[in-house]
Amino acid sequence: KIVTFATRLNTSQGRINSQEERTVLLAFATRAALATFESRLVSLAETGSATKKELLFALEDFNRWEPENRMGAALAAQGIPERDAFFIDVELWPLENPQQRAQLLNAFRGWTEAEDMAVADTLLQPSLVLARLRVSAQQLDMLLNHRDVRTVDLPPRTTLGWDVVLADVNQFPVPPAPPENAPRLAVLDSGIAQGHPMLAPAIGDAQGFTAPARSAADDSTHGHGTFVAGIALYGDVAASVRAGVFIPQLQLFSGRVFNEDGGDETQFVEKAVEEAVRYFHANYQCRVFNLSYGDLNKVYDGKHVRGLAYTVDRLTRELDVLFIVSTGNLTQSQLPANPLAEYPGYLLQSPARLLDPAPALNAITVGGIALQDQTHDAVRNPHAIEDVPIARVGQPSPFTRAGLSVGQAIKPDFVDDAGNLAFIPLRNTVRHQGLGVVSTNVGFASGRPFKQDHGTSFAAPRVAHLAACLTHRFSAQSINLARAILACHAQWPQPSIQLLNADGQAPGREALIRLLGYGRIAEGAVLES
Repeated sequence: KIVTFATRLNTSQGRINSQEERTVLLAFATRAALATFESRLVSLAETGSATKKELLFALEDFNRWEPENRMGAALAAQGIPERDAFFIDVELWPLENPQQRAQLLNAFRGWTEAEDMAVADTLLQPSLVLARLRVSAQQLDMLLNHRDVRTVDLPPRTTLGWDVVLADVNQFPVPPAPPENAPRLAVLDSGIAQGHPMLAPAIGDAQGFTAPARSAADDSTHGHGTFVAGIALYGDVAASVRAGVFIPQLQLFSGRVFNEDGGDETQFVEKAVEEAVRYFHANYQCRVFNLSYGDLNKVYDGKHVRGLAYTVDRLTRELDVLFIVSTGNLTQSQLPANPLAEYPGYLLQSPARLLDPAPALNAITVGGIALQDQTHDAVRNPHAIEDVPIARVGQPSPFTRAGLSVGQAIKPDFVDDAGNLAFIPLRNTVRHQGLGVVSTNVGFASGRPFKQDHGTSFAAPRVAHLAACLTHRFSAQSINLARAILACHAQWPQPSIQLLNADGQAPGREALIRLLGYGRIAEGAVLES
């Protein structure tokens, strides 16, 4: 069914045979002409743009969409899970009419119930209709052949940084509460340890938005949300550790929107994020939201923005809020066997592209650079050569992901400290002790209030800290003013220019843009200039 068909078909290739209401019957003279037309429909369905600009149409459904067209990238790459039943995410065709969208989803739910598929969650947004199902391999095959299904893919798999190294910090005075009119920043993550002595005085509210428990606590092993919150609140936690005093400049809000237990999520993270944003925006006028989240099963494929990125873009436009998101990380298993020899080339290959929601056009996306190049062992044994840092200070983190986004939009927008890795040739492995980012430890009750970790998840809240301060200063202005001021104070670090653009040629500049965007923000200048 073609909703709008605003073109003249070449009579030698095909013609409109009849049109009844919104259904158009086409006749083609040759199979080659039919194949050309279908390829353009497939191109439009996948990318949102037609091959021929004079061919303007919108699809309501397309009955030549084959199972291979419906299979998502993660499902195609990883294959069908080897379990009797597993979760799968199904995207339906997003019809323009709201009533028809609801009818489509209801009809699909009725079909899944008839086929004994368990529906864990659904999502109904203007251009995004999703269902999360628990199915068998046989039922998965039925979904891949269902007329109303656009894509079928594996649910999100998050990347939450590297193994941690505890930093031994003991006694600090209790931080004062921030002023009542302090800037406000909401961290949407795995929750927060509200009793942490460096966080507690600044926490304005903490809520849980994950089903079914809706707990606000960060009860995970690694404490991702608590770690991110410390950076969001103080910016440079290591500097406060060295100074021996913590002075909160922000009011901190926490929304638990995903879990860190590695288990199956039954609720769409898009739904939890939207509920959290609307809650903190309506009740506390929060305009800046840090979302250090990356879906390893949604590596950006260069086509349309989908999933969480779409939700982030829509909320930004509707509420005039600002999301700070991370590019996502390469896991240790995704690194080359000898990353030292292949750095930085492997960061520019397709497997290292952005993770959802990093392609979001209206969000600020943050990648990673290294600000340390000595491991703990290298500091203790300066004459040893066992640890070889992969990146030098001011160069891209060895695990950061690269852009661009839709229409060659520059992503990431900025970079900041995400940590580094050292390669150990004798063991053919990597280590990161002493090369990471310092922040607040969820296990503070053990006597260690701080720890180290690695990942672009921890570069994003440094930028979010600055964005919250700017947004507060220009509270009567559009959120775009804060974005512009940040961009005006960003530049490429000289070590990255030397690494990627030593000969001054165009390819080097393109690599700089894909890995660093506009560069690193000068923190002092951006708030005082």
